[in-house]
Amino acid sequence: MSVAADSVPALTEFVEESALREMQNAFAALTGVATSIRDARGAPVTETHHENDFCRRLLDHPASAEACRESHVAATLAACTLGEPCQRECHAGLTQFAAPITVGGQRLGAIIVGDRPRRPLSDEQVREIAERFDLDYDTLRRAAWGLRNWSDREMTAATRFAQLFATTLARLCYQGWELQQRVRELSTVYHVSTLLAGERDLQSVLNLAAKLVTDVLNVKAAGIRLLNEETDELKIAAVHNLSADYLNKGPLHVSASPIDAEALSGKVVYVEDMPNDPRTVYKEEAAHEGIHSALVTSLTYRGHSIGVMRVYAEGKRTFSALEVSLLRAVAAQAAAAIIHARMRREAEEAAELERQVRLAGEVQMRMLPASAPRSPNIEFGCVYQPSSDLGGDFYDFIELPEQHVGIVIADVVGKGVPASLLMAAAKASLRAHTKSIYDIDRIISEVNRQLCRDTRPEEFVTAFYGVLDSNGRRFTFCNAGHEPAILLRDGALRELDVGGTVLGIQPGATYERGVLDLRGGDILVFVTDGLLEAMDYNERSYGRQRLHESIRRHAALPAAQMANQLVWDVRRFAGLAPQTDDMTVVVAKVR
Repeated sequence: MSVAADSVPALTEFVEESALREMQNAFAALTGVATSIRDARGAPVTETHHENDFCRRLLDHPASAEACRESHVAATLAACTLGEPCQRECHAGLTQFAAPITVGGQRLGAIIVGDRPRRPLSDEQVREIAERFDLDYDTLRRAAWGLRNWSDREMTAATRFAQLFATTLARLCYQGWELQQRVRELSTVYHVSTLLAGERDLQSVLNLAAKLVTDVLNVKAAGIRLLNEETDELKIAAVHNLSADYLNKGPLHVSASPIDAEALSGKVVYVEDMPNDPRTVYKEEAAHEGIHSALVTSLTYRGHSIGVMRVYAEGKRTFSALEVSLLRAVAAQAAAAIIHARMRREAEEAAELERQVRLAGEVQMRMLPASAPRSPNIEFGCVYQPSSDLGGDFYDFIELPEQHVGIVIADVVGKGVPASLLMAAAKASLRAHTKSIYDIDRIISEVNRQLCRDTRPEEFVTAFYGVLDSNGRRFTFCNAGHEPAILLRDGALRELDVGGTVLGIQPGATYERGVLDLRGGDILVFVTDGLLEAMDYNERSYGRQRLHESIRRHAALPAAQMANQLVWDVRRFAGLAPQTDDMTVVVAKVR
C-alpha cells in the first residue's frame, strides 16, 4: 500500500489537533522521552515534546535541522510500510522508535519516540557532527554529556509504550472514522428516503431509486428487478444508464441465477468480473455492455424479498464496507417506497372501484320499482335490503294487458358486480318475453334458454314469476328453483312450488305452470332465501318455521307494514350477527 497516496485522510479529520497534542505531551511527560506525531508522509502533526538539549542544538542549524526532519520522515515511512513498530538510528547516532497509526486498513501516520543513544556518544562522534553541520564543538559536547543512554529494559519498554500509544490513538481515530461513516450513511439514506417519499407513482419511484443508487455509489449503471413469485422470474422494473440491447438480452429466472438467488437469501453479492464469472447468466452481453464489477442485494420489506437491486462498475472495482452498507440502506428504502407506492396505487384503485360499485348500486336501486302498483282488488307491500352495495336479489311488478299484474322475485347466485349484471340480464329478458308470450311456462323456458347462452356453468338464477288477474281472483305462476311463494288462507299455509329447475344451467329444461283461484282475505308472500338462511351468533338459521309463524302473527297488518315486520322479525332473531345475503319480501293481500 502507498502511504503517501493523496487518498489517505489526515489524522486531524478524526481527532482534533489539540487533543493529539495533549495526548502526546502526557505520554512524553510520563516516559521522559521526546515524542512527536507524524502524518503518513512524515510531516509533523504536532511539535515534538520533551526534546533534549542535544537535539535542540542540532535544530538551531538549518542543515542539521533538515537532516533531523529527513530522519523522522524515514522512520515514519518505515513504520507505515511495515505496518508494525520499527527501530532506527538517526544521522546523529540517536535511536528512535516509530509505531504506525492504522485506521480502517490505512496507515494514517506514526508516533516517533526516542532521540537517545544506545551508548554514550564519543568525542570523535560529537566532533564529526559539529564539523559536518558547522556547530560549536564544545557547546555540542556539553549537550551530549546530558544524553541518557537506552538500556535494554528501557528500549523494550519504549517500544511497548509507543505501540500502546499508537493503538490507543488508532482506536480513537477509528471511532471518529466510524462516526463519520455513519453520519455520511445516515445523511445519504435520509436524502434518498426524502426523495423517494416524494414520489407517488410506482414507476417514478423505481426510476428514481435506480438513478439515486447510481449517483450515491458513483457507478456506471444500476438496475432493479422485481420478483414474480409465480413464474420465478426477475422482471426488469427500472434501469439507469443501461442500453436497450442489454435490457433485451432475455429472461432471468432465480433458479438459473446463483447471484440473484444468493442475494434474495439476504446477502450482498460481489461479482468482480461479470464477463468471466461462472455465476453470470449473460456473460457476452455483460462484456459488450462494458460492465465488470457488480454488487447485488435484495429489495426486502419486513422480511419479504420483492426483488433485487444491482449496481455495475465499468472496470474491476472493489467496494468498501461503507458502500456495501449504503447499497443495503438504499435498497431497504427503495423496497419500502415500492411497497408504499403499490399500496397507494391499490388503495386508489380500490377507492375508484368502490365508487364505481356505489354508482352501480344506485343504478341497480333505480331498476327496482319506485312504488308498488295500485289496485282496487289487491294491496301490495315490498321490502328490499341488500347486504352490500350491489345485491343479487330483485323483484319487479310488470304491467300486462287487461290490467293484469306480473310479480317476479328472483335471486342471482353470487355477489357484487357479476351478480348485479346477471340480475339485470334476467330482468330484461323476463320483461322482453312477457310482451310477446302469454303462457308463463313458455316465458320462463325462453328466459332460461337465453341465460344459458350468456352465463357460465357456475352462474344461475332462481326466480318465481306469477300473474294476478285484474280482479285479484286468479293467480297463475311458475317457480324456477326459487323459494316457493306462500299462500295464507284462513290461518293455513300452502307453498306454491309448481315449476321447474333454476335458470341458466339446462338449456332444454321444461317448466310447468300452476293456477290458483283466490278469494278475499288471501295473502301471498314472496321471499328470497336471505330471510330463511339468516344466522344468529349461535349459527342457528331463521328457517321456514319461524317465517311461517311471523306470517301468521302479522297477517292483520296492511301489506306494507306486514312486509316490514317480516324483515324485522328476522333482524331481531339475528341480532348484530353480520348477514351475507340480501333480504327481499313482497306481500300481496287480496281484498
